[in-house]
Amino acid sequence: MKRGLLLLAFLVLPLVAASPAAAEEALPLLPPLPQSRLLNQALQLTDHGGPVRPKPFFRSGFVTEASGGYKVGVSTYGGAVLFEVWRGGKVQRTMSAYLARGVAKPERLQATFGRFGKVSMRFRQARHHRISRTCFFGRFLVRRHGLFVGSLRFRGEGGYVSVRLHRAKATILRVGKRCRVRHRPDLDFSEFDFLFARPEAAMLAIARDGVDSTALLAIAAKQKSGFLAVHEESRGKLAIVRFAQVRKPGKLRVNEALTSGSLVPPAPFHGTGHYRAFPDGTHTWSGNLSVDFPGAPRFPLTGAGFETLLEVPF
Repeated sequence: MKRGLLLLAFLVLPLVAASPAAAEEALPLLPPLPQSRLLNQALQLTDHGGPVRPKPFFRSGFVTEASGGYKVGVSTYGGAVLFEVWRGGKVQRTMSAYLARGVAKPERLQATFGRFGKVSMRFRQARHHRISRTCFFGRFLVRRHGLFVGSLRFRGEGGYVSVRLHRAKATILRVGKRCRVRHRPDLDFSEFDFLFARPEAAMLAIARDGVDSTALLAIAAKQKSGFLAVHEESRGKLAIVRFAQVRKPGKLRVNEALTSGSLVPPAPFHGTGHYRAFPDGTHTWSGNLSVDFPGAPRFPLTGAGFETLLEVPF
């Protein structure tokens, strides 16, 4: 396998690691944290333009269910507030995340998500002051359990999701003192299986338009194939990241000369992408390939703006 193919695999590692573990509860205490260049840039800014470095580290928020099989979560993301919508599990998952500047404190969440809605909620301690501690990789994770009360109103693009609530079970998570690890954390390494599979072919396509970007990664390895798409966009004070992942066999055909290829991934993708390289050094990435992101169905994944890299084993 070429070295470039290994680099492609590790490009997707932060995205996979951001997904909830297979052993996650039916309704997790906190929503998953997406990894995104755009979100990380937005995280560095406040109303005064200074860096955001929460000390000590904390994260607070809640998760609830919505119509259409979606889960929605509101949580702190450094000095900003993150609203996430996702559905699916380990094999297939789609997600849209909306990041807005606001008040992101352990006991207060307040932000406006543009035309989509707003949140203004405060934490209320549980009656019995329930606190749990877990030793994880040498540090205690300390959780305070209670309620966030106030007002949340959110309506996604085209009404694909609509949420109105005034209270939700919530958690404040902090990193505590050092602890002695007596056993290994319960990690499901099957989440990373396809990264170390023997691929038949791989493809990476990236398009950038100002601060917005779209990336598509396909690793074909029979039962351990993986297909991922990420789109990031900035709308003034609001950042949006969309993510789709599926681990099912699909069709990725690349010739040995790396001059032509075709991609037909499984749902939530649709259509076909065609790659063609020409002797003068130009290339095309065309077709009707698209993906269903929450709030952005049939999002196009081909066009003249994409830079495409193909790989095949030796």
